[in-house]
Amino acid sequence: MMNDIIGSNPYRKNETMKLLGKQTCEALFFDEVRKQIHDIAEARNTRFDYNAAMDVFLLGYIYGKKEERARKKGGR
Repeated sequence: MMNDIIGSNPYRKNETMKLLGKQTCEALFFDEVRKQIHDIAEARNTRFDYNAAMDVFLLGYIYGKKEERARKKGGR
């Protein structure tokens, strides 16, 4: 789980963060995403918190799954 942050746990802060805190990433998938996030940061010549980037990625993944499920149900 993403709840491995030392100190104050941001995954208790609000409902979005609670949702993200319940997510897991398969190790291979996680490593691939970590590399891609690094590639983006390097190309943009910027620094940002890796954990925040993973949260944004996971939120996009969640919304993608919701969209996929809605399509399968005929909702979209």
